Amino acid sequence: MTNGRIRTGISGLDKMLHGGLLPRRPYIVSGPPGSGKTLLAMQFLLDGVQGGERCLFVALEEPPNEIKANMRSFRWSPDDIEILDANSDIRRFEPTPVLEISAEVEPRRLREIDDRIRKTPDFESHEVTVHSLQQLLKTLLIKRRYERVVVDSMTALRYFCMRDFEETLTTQSFMRFLAESQVTSLLTVELPEEGNVPPEAFLARGEIRLHKLRDETGIKRFISIEKYKGSSHDEFVYPFAIRETGIVVDAGGTAETRAS
Repeated sequence: MTNGRIRTGISGLDKMLHGGLLPRRPYIVSGPPGSGKTLLAMQFLLDGVQGGERCLFVALEEPPNEIKANMRSFRWSPDDIEILDANSDIRRFEPTPVLEISAEVEPRRLREIDDRIRKTPDFESHEVTVHSLQQLLKTLLIKRRYERVVVDSMTALRYFCMRDFEETLTTQSFMRFLAESQVTSLLTVELPEEGNVPPEAFLARGEIRLHKLRDETGIKRFISIEKYKGSSHDEFVYPFAIRETGIVVDAGGTAETRAS
């Protein structure tokens, strides 16, 4: 932490945020598939671990072994980041007992994750609901005193763990829980179709948005701060690249102004 701010682990992004994130608040990282949301979130946790903080990655979209494999191409090690496997089991067609994810489930450090995927039990499957996940996180935040938490992703949480009619209310409840927990959290969100705004955008204290455009020369990536309550911030859109060191934001390069 510098000057009361939480660094993201990406210097160009911290410059855009005028020093970093305000601590103990929930933020979202939004963008299309493959834009770098999970990578940005992992760098945020890595910065915390390197500063002696306890950090938790809640995996709802990919199993931990795949997440670990995806990080191998970068020149840093996320081994000390703790990961919670909150992926719902794939249930069989015939009726089987379904157990909500237990409050006794323990996170593991990434170094302890092997290459095997967790298998769905033959007779019992565990289902992840927002209520059960919230209760588990409440227990873990008290027990282990995490300072940074990533939920990857809220889109998967909505898709797999919420009923359509309760989506807005349940999302609001989960975001309020994170805010009241006094933990600095990043929640990844896959952007819906153009013109729609995810409900998390209204409830988060800030939104970092990743843009991915394709032209005749290939894929171009940009980053912007769409919202940041309680702080000034850069309102330009800057290019970024994914390199061996992770995401690198060129906040001193050519910026694009927002369309009015």
